[in-house]
Amino acid sequence: MLARSLAAVVAIVTGIAAAAQSLPIENIQLRGDRFRGLHYREMTEEQRALLHNVVNSARAVTNTTGNGPFNTLLRSPRVGEQSQQLGNAIRFSSGLSGHERELATLMAGRAWTSTYEWYAHERYARDEGIHPAVIAAVAAHAKPDLLAMPAEEAMVWRVTDELLYTRRITDATYVEALAVLGERRLLSTVTIAAYYEYVSMLLNVDRYPLPADAPAAEAAAAHALVPLTAAELRRAPAGPVTARPAIHNEDTGRALEALGASVTRATELPTDVWAIANVAVVHQWRGDDYGPGDPTGAAATAYRFATELLETRFVSDATFAAALDALGERGVVNLMVLMGHSNILCAQQALAGAECRL
Repeated sequence: MLARSLAAVVAIVTGIAAAAQSLPIENIQLRGDRFRGLHYREMTEEQRALLHNVVNSARAVTNTTGNGPFNTLLRSPRVGEQSQQLGNAIRFSSGLSGHERELATLMAGRAWTSTYEWYAHERYARDEGIHPAVIAAVAAHAKPDLLAMPAEEAMVWRVTDELLYTRRITDATYVEALAVLGERRLLSTVTIAAYYEYVSMLLNVDRYPLPADAPAAEAAAAHALVPLTAAELRRAPAGPVTARPAIHNEDTGRALEALGASVTRATELPTDVWAIANVAVVHQWRGDDYGPGDPTGAAATAYRFATELLETRFVSDATFAAALDALGERGVVNLMVLMGHSNILCAQQALAGAECRL
């Protein structure tokens, strides 16, 4: 009898697992704004393959409809595939607990005033047990009561806050974080924060909408976020920053390298365009007079787009239209992917106490 019962349970679990891997993606209607929401029937085979991998990957536990940045990434499916593989590597090989991961994610979404990012991850943060007072403090761009938080969670807040708003990690914070989090989780905190800055770029440029059936209170909370001013987005480090050994994660490093190799192919972005985008990213991290020279043509348009996005967290209709005219949809998406990839590299260099160099 026990054997039959166990067999029945196994059959049920197996059936559930099979159903989870056989989602009716042919019925999916994606959302978007500046990038029109695509339907499965109009996608190319490469786009369909990317969508299948998205909803049937490790992230499908929270994303079974291809929501978030994937409608945008489908405009460049080969690069988008590398992007979603990087997301999986970062998210699921981090060593961080759920509440540590979601805190860093939520803070990145707040730094970018990314409405959808906040809407999605505020719920995950609550589900992971982050105290409502901490969530409210992040929403208000205020310092929570760190002494009332678990030590690891408080350290994730400190590291992420410094990274997002000073573009440095001070020596004092680094030493304490290494003792509390260890190398793997410290690197993961920095990498996840920078990765979700990249996701926020994609969402903000698209002006990605909330779902039509979003709970009213959660939608109102996301829409209530006030964009941060230039003075709020950047402050000086509160202590010295000196060089220290770089920390590596093989899985994340391999995925990051693959994304970089994919997006910088000549078939994806002209060399002068990705080079000038990197200049904009480096300038944003270093905050010095590191400038672009005198770009022309598509490179000048790309620099204007990248600089406006990094400095304000948004792009105007005029800037978006100019970039679309110069680069096309795939080119604009690849430009943002390149910026996101470079942003993560700069964050990891900041953890090593170094100025960003690309």
